Order: sequence, then C-alpha cells, then structure tokens
Amino acid sequence: MSKQVKLFVGLGNPGHKYKNTRHNLGFMVLDSIALAKGLEFKNWDNMADISFYEVPSIGKVWLLKPTTFMNLSGDAVSSFAKYYKISTEEIVICYDDFSIPLGGYKIRMSGSAGGHNGIKSIIERLHTDKFPRIKFGIGPLPKFIDMSDFVLSKFAEEDDIKIN
Repeated sequence: MSKQVKLFVGLGNPGHKYKNTRHNLGFMVLDSIALAKGLEFKNWDNMADISFYEVPSIGKVWLLKPTTFMNLSGDAVSSFAKYYKISTEEIVICYDDFSIPLGGYKIRMSGSAGGHNGIKSIIERLHTDKFPRIKFGIGPLPKFIDMSDFVLSKFAEEDDIKIN
C-alpha cells in the first residue's frame, strides 16, 4: 500500500537577502503552489512557515518552509512531522540541485544528500534517507565560480521562463 503525500517541504533560507536566489528554489516552488491555491503562510513554532489545503481523501496537505536556515532544515522537518504524526514516506522534499540544468528536475524516492546540506540535515534528524524528493535544476555550475557563491546568487530575469 503506497502512502499519500501529507507534507511538502521546500528548502531555502529565510529573509529578504536570500529571496530569488538559486538555493531558495524549494521555497519558490511552495510559494507557487500557495499562490495557485490562494493560501497564506503562517509561522509555526519559530521553526517554519506553514500552510495547508484540504484533500477529501487525505485530509490536510501541509506546505512547510523551514526558517531554521538551510543547514538546519532537518530540525523543522523532524519536529513538524513528529508533532503531526507524518511518516517519512508521506513527506516530499523540494530543493535545488546544480547538477541538473535550470528548468529540469529529477524525482528520487531515497538516497544520499549528494552534498546538499539541507538534505544532509533532514537525513540526520529523520534518521533515514528513505523519503521522496524532487530536485529542481539550477545548473550548470559555471567554471571559476565557487559553489556557495553560485547557489546564493540571484536568478537572472531571463531565467524566469525556465523556472516557471
């Protein structure tokens, strides 16, 4: 029996400084869902911004954007999942990946962090790497640019078409 998704998590960093950066693509995905459904985010326990919508056969489907910063995303995800009794199989993590071209995506049901600190934190706090995830492309990583500088850089206006 397959589980239904009850929690979508978008990874990113809070604050205006990080708005529209490549590393915040997970936040942007959830913002798009919320906009399409007319939802607003509210703070939850000073760890995340959350929203939800109802699905008759499932109940509440949550949207969660950790406000703990990327490297501590697992704290918010773990606490929220434990509080609402959501299993790891019912969670989908949405995040950026510079090894995938901008506009592309890859779905995995489990796996390592692959160098992504947000995923590493979630794996550590959930004590498993067996949770679904959607990796959204922000690449390729340009030569001669440090990876951390690249992921924290803002998208160019012409990137909007590929992002959408």
